[in-house]
Amino acid sequence: MASETQTDLKEQRGPGRPPNTANRRAILEATRAVLISTGYERMTLEAVATEAGLYRRYINRTWSSKAELVRDALFDDVITFEAPDLGDLRSDLRAVVTQHVDLTLRPDFLRGLPAITAEFRLQPSLFQDTLRRHVEPPVAAMAEVFERAVIRGEISSAPSARVVVSTISGAIQQISLLGLLGRDELINHALAMVLDGLVEPPQSGTASRAMPRTVVS
Repeated sequence: MASETQTDLKEQRGPGRPPNTANRRAILEATRAVLISTGYERMTLEAVATEAGLYRRYINRTWSSKAELVRDALFDDVITFEAPDLGDLRSDLRAVVTQHVDLTLRPDFLRGLPAITAEFRLQPSLFQDTLRRHVEPPVAAMAEVFERAVIRGEISSAPSARVVVSTISGAIQQISLLGLLGRDELINHALAMVLDGLVEPPQSGTASRAMPRTVVS
């Protein structure tokens, strides 16, 4: 258990002040570690607190439930998803898809995803909050990619970023859970889903950069 001095330093927060960023990161990292070792059902908040070197009361005052804590541990990194401008649609899209794949292939994500998906069905409010906090950022990143592609003349119009993210996220997660493809193969597969099925090439006669079809071996 954490010492009094250690805990006093970590828990200096008055009413209404935001949670300590270092503490939050420590708890989320501890949650991921415990998830990997025990799974969701056997995971306890006491085990997470011990792993993080914090008292359980810090967890209790920051997260309303184990499900909410695990949700944040699994999905918090999507908030930092970026849409770098690499000069063409294929490269931009690959960068975004790679972030999705790398998140999904994390051992803690694969261990916790089935359980947290079940919790979403039981807790609609948690699911709606997850859509707002953890789905909107990657949707915004994907929309940015398509907007640039339209401006460049690579595609005739931007598809629904929300539909694209939902489509590839579901496929990436299912394929990862079943272990059907390795990382690079999975990135290429998701890229092909978008470029060959979800975007429209520019109309005939419209100046555009050539965008060859994706071939996945």
